[in-house]
Amino acid sequence: MGVWNYFVLTLVLELPIVLLFFKSEWKFALLIGFLLNLFTWPLLHILLFYTGIDINILEIGVAITESIGYYLLMQCNWKKAMVLGFTANSISYGIGIILNNYF
Repeated sequence: MGVWNYFVLTLVLELPIVLLFFKSEWKFALLIGFLLNLFTWPLLHILLFYTGIDINILEIGVAITESIGYYLLMQCNWKKAMVLGFTANSISYGIGIILNNYF
């Protein structure tokens, strides 16, 4: 699977989770979710391929970064932002591990 296919897969997995957290503001939430992933996904891959930073540390950084983004841009509380950021990224990371190791 090409590298940008993984970006599309990330969006397919994470954006529905964003919708669950922001049902009443779903259009804006989808835009914010897309833009946050458009920022963090390429950054993660650049750091992954050009540094020696462990992927697990990078994924934690992505989850924190996206959580901060949701907190600031969706104006929700910290707990909701952190649960969303870590849930969405844990699921997409876990599916990515499964796809890379078994297919």
